[in-house]
Amino acid sequence: MSDGRLRQKLVQAGYREVDIATLDRDSLLECYAKVVLTETTYVPAKEEQDEDGGNSNEEAEFAEREAGVQHTASGDLSVEERRLAMEERKILLEERRLEEQRLQREEQRLQREQQQKQIRMQLEEQRLQREQQWEEQRKQREIEKKKMERRIEVEKK
Repeated sequence: MSDGRLRQKLVQAGYREVDIATLDRDSLLECYAKVVLTETTYVPAKEEQDEDGGNSNEEAEFAEREAGVQHTASGDLSVEERRLAMEERKILLEERRLEEQRLQREEQRLQREQQQKQIRMQLEEQRLQREQQWEEQRKQREIEKKKMERRIEVEKK
């Protein structure tokens, strides 16, 4: 999409021509992306609102006024509201990203602990095997010693 077309779309979305005239292409694309993201928000049709009761439209307008929501002449949310909605989405995405990172670190920590536990178990098993070998060697030496003592006893007789 050309820069002129981007500017035209942004003006239609509620941006002032004066504000976007000085923006470079990257800024124009960023603003347009914000517009596209905010336009995907679900707004119930008038028939759905009317099913809730006769005053639902007035109630919605009252709630929006109380929340500080401003509409442009075409009935769309103001640029400031769109900006705030976009910022809120960015914050939510950042929170998700941070939570995923935290979960990954936690998983890595658990894996390290499991590996350390396995290493400790292997070392303990090796230690027990060495002790068993030493004990067998000690017993073998005892047996050899007794044999030698008997030989000497027999030779003396």
